[in-house]
Amino acid sequence: MPEQGSIAITARGDKSRWYGRVSIPQSLASEANLAAGMRVSAKCASGYIVIYPDDNGRIKFPPISGKTNPRYAFEAATTTLGLREVLHPQGPAHTFIREGRIHIRVPDECVATETKTRKRAKRDDARTPPPAPKPTLTPVHGIYGATAAVVIEANRAGKKVRPMDDRQIVQLLRDLGNDVRQLGPRLYMFQNKTSTISDLLEAANKQTLGQGEGTIILEMKN
Repeated sequence: MPEQGSIAITARGDKSRWYGRVSIPQSLASEANLAAGMRVSAKCASGYIVIYPDDNGRIKFPPISGKTNPRYAFEAATTTLGLREVLHPQGPAHTFIREGRIHIRVPDECVATETKTRKRAKRDDARTPPPAPKPTLTPVHGIYGATAAVVIEANRAGKKVRPMDDRQIVQLLRDLGNDVRQLGPRLYMFQNKTSTISDLLEAANKQTLGQGEGTIILEMKN
């Protein structure tokens, strides 16, 4: 099975700035003739983010990161990528090359339904009251049981959490350049030590501290 890319959508500050994060395996980038420093275009079309070299592209292809799982990861505004402003944790996405261009499948709920245009601020705008801040709570739809209860309690306390299952936690750590190998149903090799999913969860929270995406919690499947 070929290596896969991954996609995430996150917000910064007061949630007025939304970004998509795309991660591509080195092998696929090389096959598509993408290299660090070149300009590329990346835009969602027909449910896929299509990435290809473009001298006039708005994105500068980043240096490679990660030793055991080398990848190229870059961020761009959701308006640039054609994504919706909806929180989506980093997760694997079906990736392939067609006609020399990388195609990464975007979840249906993350595809923008309309094109947003940026409007220059006018001097008179200073008299206009600022828009009400967007809610900072974690969406509860799509999660159930104990995980939903934790999210609801966090929302009541004004805190943000990020439910992720064990597979997503492992992929996130790999995207961050860690070597994670599964030894059994509940046992992993991480940083040359046998570890449980609780150890991986703690490491993921330490390595993403300060990103403003909320504390990662383990999503329990029914």
